[in-house]
Amino acid sequence: MSGLLDSLVGKLSAVVMVLAVGLIGYGAVMPGGEAEAADFRPLSAPSKPTRLVVPALDVRAPISPIEVSPSGVLDPPADPTRMGWWQRSMRPGAGRGQTVLTGHTVHTGGGVLDRLGDLRPGQRVKVVTPRGTVVYRTTRVETLSKAELAQQAQSLFGQDRRRTRLVLITCTDWNGSGFESNVVAFARPLGVRTASPAEG
Repeated sequence: MSGLLDSLVGKLSAVVMVLAVGLIGYGAVMPGGEAEAADFRPLSAPSKPTRLVVPALDVRAPISPIEVSPSGVLDPPADPTRMGWWQRSMRPGAGRGQTVLTGHTVHTGGGVLDRLGDLRPGQRVKVVTPRGTVVYRTTRVETLSKAELAQQAQSLFGQDRRRTRLVLITCTDWNGSGFESNVVAFARPLGVRTASPAEG
């Protein structure tokens, strides 16, 4: 994992340029700071996420696993209505680390995370898995420049957190040819419940 992270940190500026063009939305994360999920009881065997549900944003999006390419690029799904789960990040319901989900922003509309910047602290985010739905509470939403993105690369991908969290990432600030900034939302888990058919 450390070798992969070193590669990501070293190539992150190029990654931003690749993912900030056209339909691709991507972003960054700030380290620490949000309330820790001290009372969250993790699943004994967390499973892969299948759907993201954000009621406040009217989002119900399927999730596909994604991986870093040999060139160090984390490619979100080609379909702008799907979310991507970086499969080297923690599965939802784990007690440590962080679950990293990325989604598209499309400047003309139609991207799954077009409205991520409208999410507010306290609003719920749900991640559906075969073992249940992990319910999160949003703790904060940040807008980061590309320079800040590069500075926080280790925090974005690192899995050494003592308390788990969810990180949602997309792009923002379309300038006519590319995205200049990144929106990142952080959320802490409140609990796990059985997934309903409407969410699955």
